[in-house]
Amino acid sequence: MRTEPDHQSVATRMSRWVWLWVPLALFLTGVGWALTSPIGSSPDDDYHLSSIWCSAEDSTGSCVLVGDESAAIAMNIVQAHSCYAFKPEVNAGCTLTVSEDESLVATRRVNQIEGLYPSSYYGVMSLLVSEDVERSVLLMRLLNAGIASLLLALLLRIVPRGVAFATSAALVVSFMPMGLFLLPSTNPSSWVSSGILLFWGFAVALLHQRSWRSPRTWLMAGGAAAAVAMAVSARVDAAAYVVVTCVVVFLLAGWRTVRVNIGSSLFVVILGIVGAGSYLSFPTPGGGEEGQMGTADRGLDLLLTNLWSLPATVRGIVGDGALGWNDTLMVPFVPMVGVLVVGAMVWAGLSTMWTRKAWAASFALMSLYVIPLWFLQKEGLGVGEVVQPRYLLPLLSLFVASLVIGRSVQVPIVMPRLPLIWVTGGLSVAGILAFWSNAHRYAAGTQVGIFDFGIEPAWTHSAGVPLWMSTVIVVVGTCVLMWGALITMSGSERSRDEASLMRSR
Repeated sequence: MRTEPDHQSVATRMSRWVWLWVPLALFLTGVGWALTSPIGSSPDDDYHLSSIWCSAEDSTGSCVLVGDESAAIAMNIVQAHSCYAFKPEVNAGCTLTVSEDESLVATRRVNQIEGLYPSSYYGVMSLLVSEDVERSVLLMRLLNAGIASLLLALLLRIVPRGVAFATSAALVVSFMPMGLFLLPSTNPSSWVSSGILLFWGFAVALLHQRSWRSPRTWLMAGGAAAAVAMAVSARVDAAAYVVVTCVVVFLLAGWRTVRVNIGSSLFVVILGIVGAGSYLSFPTPGGGEEGQMGTADRGLDLLLTNLWSLPATVRGIVGDGALGWNDTLMVPFVPMVGVLVVGAMVWAGLSTMWTRKAWAASFALMSLYVIPLWFLQKEGLGVGEVVQPRYLLPLLSLFVASLVIGRSVQVPIVMPRLPLIWVTGGLSVAGILAFWSNAHRYAAGTQVGIFDFGIEPAWTHSAGVPLWMSTVIVVVGTCVLMWGALITMSGSERSRDEASLMRSR
């Protein structure tokens, strides 16, 4: 009888520690993205950064609220983006002058006046406010990447393997590239994107826990509560997504599981009520009493036009849309891979289907379509107006996760190994190219060839990390993240090892 090959013991050790090194790879990837994006580079950062500084008890004189009508914000915060936003040919070198200007500028675009977002996110970020704006922003970005990575590590450590794979696969498939850009940013979408997906993972696992005497049950409950807190603290629509997630996980679990595990089910229901309450406590997003936001006739023509045009917004999540202020275009290879990989995940999920999963995935897909269509129709808007791809990212990840969950939460869905390797390789290359498209845009601008590796960066972060080092960090982090999330944690790794053992006998 032959002994088990050495590569199997190596694979076993890697699998045993995957809960640690996959989140670490995610964090390192976020570090690289954070170091190569200047202050104000995430969408609407003038609003978000101003709101963060105005939330600080000691804003170092950078924010002065003038009654309820206006605020005076330091120029290096509120206008940090102004010299390069919407101008892809202009690199971030122009911010070197703006960063030194601490003169106050009048603005109404601050949450303390307009009240468009929950205040908790800004309150947490304001704890890192200091006189050094660039250092403060970097710490906020790393904090957001760190929170998501720590919660992911907790999830991968305590939930069943089938749930862990579905969560990690949905993360790498739907977060490339927009999620990788938003996660280590100061945009509230960072908390929403990671919070909704992690809530799905914790909630699915929790609904299969019968005893509250197990420490795992309490950790799952704590993780689910933390993920919900992140989501509802960041954006109003995220509170509605929490309710959608609750419906999806209950459809996946089924009535029999819910009835047996009544304690866990009630806890998830409570979290759903928290989401619903948070959503209802804010005015309905849109024009409200001021009228609709758009000018289109809200008839059947608008509905049908938006119905067949909405996939363009969804494609924007996986690379077909621009990052930042909608001015950082991706290399065409990126959206091609993004769309193909989502299609591959849909095929894999449909090939292993049962009634509860069909209902859950259908509801998630319906939410991905109906929620934006309802808003566009209500406000008289067309696809491409107001509703940005980042708003739909959490719903896409919810749909992918619900498709690639296995019939048993203990066992990952079995996917063909060779196609999965191609998917992993494609995502790795696309993720690296997406990073380089973003880093090159700010370091040199689009007037310099994107693959001119002899460029002398006009801008690098004040932390002193050179562009080549950030690139190496992202290349390694992205490849490790994709391999761990899709190969090491998948059913294909398990089936290969089992087949090898059978042959050895």
